[in-house]
Amino acid sequence: MILIISPKYSASAPAFLRQLIQNRTEATMMFSKQRPHTIENDLIRLTAAVLLSAILLCTIISNVILYKINYENIERYNNDMLSQISQSSNSYFRNMNHTIYNFVCSNQVQTQLMQAFKGNSFSSTTATNLRNFLILLSYSLPDCRLHLFMENPSVLPVHLEDMSFTPTPGYHYHEDLWYDSFSALPLEQMYYITTPEECHYYLNSKQDGIIIVYRIRNNSNLNTIGYLLVDVPERVLEQALNLRNQEQFYLKIEMPEQKTILNTFPENKHGKFFEMTSYDPLMDWTLTAYTQNNYFESNSLMVMFANIFCAMLVGVAAFLFSTHFAKSLTEPLKVLTSSMHEMEAGSFGKPIYCNADNEIGYLITQYNAMNQKIDELTKKKETAELAQKDAHIAVLQNQINPHFLYNTLEIIRGIADGPSADIIRNCCNALSRMFRYNLKGSNTVTLEQELEQSKYYIYIMQLRFDYLFQVEYRIDETLLQYKIIKFSLQPFIENAIIHGFTDFQQEGTLSISILRNNDSRIQIQISDDGHGMSFDTLDGLKEAFSSIQNSPSRRLENDGIGIANTHQRLLQYFGRDYEIRMESSLETGTVVTLLLPRVLV
Repeated sequence: MILIISPKYSASAPAFLRQLIQNRTEATMMFSKQRPHTIENDLIRLTAAVLLSAILLCTIISNVILYKINYENIERYNNDMLSQISQSSNSYFRNMNHTIYNFVCSNQVQTQLMQAFKGNSFSSTTATNLRNFLILLSYSLPDCRLHLFMENPSVLPVHLEDMSFTPTPGYHYHEDLWYDSFSALPLEQMYYITTPEECHYYLNSKQDGIIIVYRIRNNSNLNTIGYLLVDVPERVLEQALNLRNQEQFYLKIEMPEQKTILNTFPENKHGKFFEMTSYDPLMDWTLTAYTQNNYFESNSLMVMFANIFCAMLVGVAAFLFSTHFAKSLTEPLKVLTSSMHEMEAGSFGKPIYCNADNEIGYLITQYNAMNQKIDELTKKKETAELAQKDAHIAVLQNQINPHFLYNTLEIIRGIADGPSADIIRNCCNALSRMFRYNLKGSNTVTLEQELEQSKYYIYIMQLRFDYLFQVEYRIDETLLQYKIIKFSLQPFIENAIIHGFTDFQQEGTLSISILRNNDSRIQIQISDDGHGMSFDTLDGLKEAFSSIQNSPSRRLENDGIGIANTHQRLLQYFGRDYEIRMESSLETGTVVTLLLPRVLV
């Protein structure tokens, strides 16, 4: 069986305060119409400021529309340029593919290629013939370098070399990255586009551009017999794509895996650029166009700056105008709001100073009068309630003292029947200390002081009942400096001793613990393993505690002073933060748990 008592208070404003606030509110509505300044006039001025702000907004919108038109023009220009570049690149490389396919498939070239492919050695005649054929091909591909590689390892490559480049000693094209990539492709793939970084047949080649690798196949069985590499320098690529003389337009071409093969964007170029990206599926590369914005904005900048200048003038005027009147209108309201927050927190009586000669000024004047009146009434009510509470606590304290004295004298009388005068002397000493503790002026003490006087009481009870019970303590000493009501532990200890052990002459252990609860409150637990309580007894305590909770200030009857009296005192002092829990069952024992807030003395 478990009993939990936790008070819940509902605070509400007194009826006379609500009536006073209502009367003041109605009085505020009765303002004289003959006052020279009104909030209506201030709102008219503020509306004028809003209209000026609308003009500013229209100016901004016009500039946004102008910017949008510029953006669309740039986008259209970039789109057209990328379309033209894509068409030019497709035309150029289609012609190149057609020229090379006609070249490698011609009977004369095929005859020389097969001789080179099948021969055990590369004759000078075959090499000369192949070189002459490459020279003829170069006329159709001006400014491009050509390289012929045969799949026969004994055949040396044929180059139309640039004399400024130095050939790489011991070079073999199987070592290049492009060969691994191209070999992995299906035989139907006739060409592969790569960059100079994947070719190493020259030592000092640092050119930009692209390299197109063409597969050379036997016309009879379509087997691969060699490769033709066409170096397309960057300048040739720019010319083929019609990129010359484009001052405000720049292009970057990237292969897959972010390999840049062309970038006309200067490194030292600064400014704002519009960027557009397009993908060319034929060449499998990405085109990125950059256009400088000022190229298109030159015609509209003057209009935009004029709009912005006018908007700034209008904005400054509107800002100064609205700031003055908005401040004069809202400053008193801010002061009033701040004062109302202070009143909500319980701070009354502080007047507000305002020189406004309109409805707000009148409202603040009446508010000051109401605030002052509420402060006076609240102080009177608090003084009366504190006096009533102190008087009632004093009455409760006086009820406990005679009851405790009666029980203690009974203990001494019982000991006097024995042979030991020293025990009586010690018992009287403990009783005198407890009365000295009771005579201290304050109704509140520290947990350390309350625990000390409880130990005196337990000592006397152990003497009386010949140590029928033992005592165990579990104390968190960091909590001993917090506040508790005087003589609030002794009634619960007495209840555990009398009803747990002595009434039934049952030996056991009394346990007292003072620990920190999970919610940081102080948990005081008084438990015994004695006889325990029946359900009816516990239910009776529940009804008594509920009655005290519903009416904390009700004066108790003379009977049942101990536990109920102490519960009422703790409830009146600590309020909603105090809680009591009781658990008990027959032949098991009783556990009383007090949960108190941490309040320093």
